[in-house]
Amino acid sequence: VSADATQGAKDFIQGMAQRGIDFLGNDKLSPEQRKAEFRKLLRSSYDLPTIGRFALGTYWRTSSPNQQAEYQKLFENMVVDVYSRRFGDYKGQNLEVKSARKENDTDIFVTSDIVDPNKGGEPVQVDWRVRNKNGGYKVIDVVVAGVSMALTQRSDFASVIQRGGGDVNVLLDHLRNGKASEQATKRVSQ
Repeated sequence: VSADATQGAKDFIQGMAQRGIDFLGNDKLSPEQRKAEFRKLLRSSYDLPTIGRFALGTYWRTSSPNQQAEYQKLFENMVVDVYSRRFGDYKGQNLEVKSARKENDTDIFVTSDIVDPNKGGEPVQVDWRVRNKNGGYKVIDVVVAGVSMALTQRSDFASVIQRGGGDVNVLLDHLRNGKASEQATKRVSQ
C-alpha cells in the first residue's frame, strides 16, 4: 500500500462522510428517503458481502448457498435499519479525518473524530478499516471508541446460533423478525 493509497483512503472516508452529511442534514428528505440514501451509500462504500461473511464466522462454511444468500440480504437490511435509525437524530456533527496507516498489503486504517459543534466535550474517535479492492476503496470494519463493530456483530450472531443449538436458521429467524436490529440499535446507541 503506497502513500498514494493511504491518501486515497483518507479522501475516500472524507468523501463518504460528506455524502452522508449532505443527505442526513437535508430536512426536505423523509425518513424513508434518508434510509434509501443510506442504503445507496452502504452499497457503494462498504464491502457488505465481506463484512457479512466475517460476522457469520465459521457458520458461513456450514450454511447452504440458499442460507448464505438469504443471510446476506437480511444482514444488509439489519445494517440499514440500525444505522439509519442511529443517524436519524443527526444534529450537525462533523467527521474530521486525522490520519491513515497501512495495516497490511490490502488494508488501511483511517482514524477520524466525530465532532459535535453543538456540544463542547471530547470528540468520539472512529477508525475505519478500508480495503483497497479492484482499484477502489471499501469499508470492511468500523471501530468506535476502540470497539470493532464487525467483531461485536460476530460475537452476537455466534451467541444466537449457539443458543439455537448451532442451527443457522435460528439466526435467520432472528434477523427476519427484527430482533437482531433491536439488539444492535441498543448497542450502537450507548
